[in-house]
Amino acid sequence: MTITRHPSAAGLPADLPFSLAVNANGTRFISGMPALGEDGRYRPAPFEDELMLAWHNVIQIASAAGFVQDEVVYVQCVVADIEDYATLNDWWRRQFPNIATAPARFTFQAAALPFGCKIEIQAVAAHPRSAVSALA
Repeated sequence: MTITRHPSAAGLPADLPFSLAVNANGTRFISGMPALGEDGRYRPAPFEDELMLAWHNVIQIASAAGFVQDEVVYVQCVVADIEDYATLNDWWRRQFPNIATAPARFTFQAAALPFGCKIEIQAVAAHPRSAVSALA
């Protein structure tokens, strides 16, 4: 098994005490990302704006290793307020209009998130290696 850790890269949040991502055999595990700027500082904003910046960070981290959005296969969203779930779903439908190509997703509310942010997104991206039959 080949494992590579990526603490930061140009254009991505910096100065964090953990790897932004870890690659293992064609799969990229992306750490939870809130709405952080390139300097690693939280950018407080309305929920959907934080969602878009957090997602942007996830996609940038995926892209840094040659992955594209369609190769994101699993997403975990942690929200500060479950009342934002409907807004998340509306945004998700716009982001992935074809549900057949949307990643699997798990969403839950936490009592508190880092920096007081409204959402944190974690993801897994994988390069397709071979055709896999659909679940029966």
